[in-house]
Amino acid sequence: MKSLPIALSAVACAVFTTVFFAESPLAAEPSAAAAKPPPKFLQLRTQPAARVRIEAARFHMGSDDDAIARAVSTCLLSPPSSGRCRTDLFADEKPDRDVYLAAFAIDRLEVSNRAYLRCVSAGACAPSGISESDPRVGRPEHPVASVTWREAAAYCKWVQGSLPTEAQWERAARGDSARSFPWGQVWNTHLANHGASDDTESDIDGYRYAAPVDAFSDGRSFYGLQNMAGNVWELVADRYAAYDTQASAVEPTGPVTGSERTLRGGSWRSPPHTLRVTARARIPETERRADVGFRCAYAQPAVAPRE
Repeated sequence: MKSLPIALSAVACAVFTTVFFAESPLAAEPSAAAAKPPPKFLQLRTQPAARVRIEAARFHMGSDDDAIARAVSTCLLSPPSSGRCRTDLFADEKPDRDVYLAAFAIDRLEVSNRAYLRCVSAGACAPSGISESDPRVGRPEHPVASVTWREAAAYCKWVQGSLPTEAQWERAARGDSARSFPWGQVWNTHLANHGASDDTESDIDGYRYAAPVDAFSDGRSFYGLQNMAGNVWELVADRYAAYDTQASAVEPTGPVTGSERTLRGGSWRSPPHTLRVTARARIPETERRADVGFRCAYAQPAVAPRE
């Protein structure tokens, strides 16, 4: 009989031990507060450079017969313009030729209203002809528009640059290959801000009017420039004329006289065929338009500086 208390004590001890460790916080899973948070990884993203350096090289400028045939096919994508889709519409893109350019840099984005306003505030630029309330191109992130050629040139001088020559613009848009568009050979309605036909806006690409200057990154050029096709036509340094077959193939700058300047790239109300990298248009030097803007180019040393 003396062994019974000992047995009961052993049972009681076992029950106590089981209950104690089952309910004790020492045996429980760590609380959320006590648990260590999972490690966090910081994702670093580099901001693209505001200007893109393009090395000295020879490139092919203009359109050959095959490129003109593709241009006609692209033109036919806009039925209202189909009556004009003949090879003579693109005659000013010929002849195609090899051109040599020294190294230069060019803005990755079109000049925005926000950037242009800084020049106006500094007293170095005249105000653009666009109101801030204009829903088409009036927002700070929209490309500046409705400036004359001289006003665009004044801004570029203020930032220690100049308007790009027509050859510089085309090389920056097409790269070192014979692309039809900044992104490649095939037209894609979602890679640029464009219109449906001549002077007719369309929102098929997501924007009825101008888009922010950093939009359409998927449509960037070989060198990473955005909106080299569409958004706003871009003024270049050259006066407009048919290509001179006797002109220098080294750093061509266009004719020395004339009252019209060359436009490149097409705009938010232009049909697809005008967004090709070789397409050309013209504008009087003193005219302002709501779909005409610009970007700047910059002289560069022959050898790129080390980072």
